[in-house]
Amino acid sequence: MAEGETPAKLEQEIASIERELAEKREVLRRESLHEVIRQKIADAPTPQPQVQPSPAPTPASDGTSVPPQLFHKVQALVNTAFLKSIDEAIKEAKATNNAALIDAFHDLLVDELYNHLIERGKLKQM
Repeated sequence: MAEGETPAKLEQEIASIERELAEKREVLRRESLHEVIRQKIADAPTPQPQVQPSPAPTPASDGTSVPPQLFHKVQALVNTAFLKSIDEAIKEAKATNNAALIDAFHDLLVDELYNHLIERGKLKQM
């Protein structure tokens, strides 16, 4: 073997390690994005909630009880985040004083932001 050449097996192992590192970086990016949004929600002031009667929970397809308006409201909040501002959407979410809605909003917002960052070339999809 000439000087500077690397055995093929070693090249394969290095390539495999590089792929694993890239996957782990991607997981960390997603977790970091979750944490950034979670902190942004936590840091936002909680406005006085508007008192509205809560609809009776109905069983969702996964067996949990979720108010029927939750899914539409969460999507509306994500739309607000992209059309107006994330801060405005967080303000609206916190004003509901509904922990389930805020949690669902957080999860969907992170997923949408993650996809948006991939589309803009800021993150690589694995």
